[in-house]
Amino acid sequence: MFENIVGHDKQKEILEKSIKSGNISHSYLFFGNSGIGKKKLAYEFSKQILNTDNLESHPDFKVISKKEDKKDILVEQIRKELIDDIYIVPAAGDRKVYIIDEAQDLNVAAQNTLLKTLEEPPKYVVIILIASNISAFLTTILSRVNQVAFNGIESKALKKYLQDNYNANFSDSIIEYLDGSIGKAIEIMENDLLNVFSKVDELYKYISNNDTIETLKFSSNISFNNDILEYLEFILYKDNRYNCIKIVENAKNRLKSNGNYDIIIDSMLLRLLDNIKEA
Repeated sequence: MFENIVGHDKQKEILEKSIKSGNISHSYLFFGNSGIGKKKLAYEFSKQILNTDNLESHPDFKVISKKEDKKDILVEQIRKELIDDIYIVPAAGDRKVYIIDEAQDLNVAAQNTLLKTLEEPPKYVVIILIASNISAFLTTILSRVNQVAFNGIESKALKKYLQDNYNANFSDSIIEYLDGSIGKAIEIMENDLLNVFSKVDELYKYISNNDTIETLKFSSNISFNNDILEYLEFILYKDNRYNCIKIVENAKNRLKSNGNYDIIIDSMLLRLLDNIKEA
């Protein structure tokens, strides 16, 4: 039923049983780290509920998400996009599905308005909240939804999926950095950063060997944006180089302040070399 979803076997089993038994809850909360497949499984679950392969044009499917110019999902949006629509009977079948994406952005007023619907939902409604931060919700909301926890995809499965579906060769270190997130892996590929991440792996070999000349020479092949510096921090953390992490963090802050790129990066690398030499 969910064959095209990699990992999350327990979660798929729970949802598959509810579909086959017809015991579909009126409300779910899919929660876990960003980019691990919560939204994709929510969409596939919605397809099964509505018996369709085309959610985009289905009249009984709606996605609610934060407006670009807002910091929260506001009560007015919940009223307009959900409350005003939810009591209209389904147009094409016997169910209506609403997905609230990044639902941790619902402000308190919006949550309280949503709560009234969760307490007494129309019998044909299914509401799926997708969130990365469960602590953002009122306890009354949490008590009204079926919570489905998501963990990162196991490293071997993630690496195989990326090789089979994208012909992408991620190193074991990068796979570990992804922490089970397909979304993060796709973002790296879409931004053409995989090769740069791999170069950071090689650069760290020169740094850890305290090879100043090769470190500075090889670093010229790398554009150190925030993502790349975060990966370098991950490598340092994995190698227990905690003092070195502070050096990279300082470089990130200086770059954010529009400091001179070449001076900041060269200074960072030299300080890393000195720190490792003294250790």
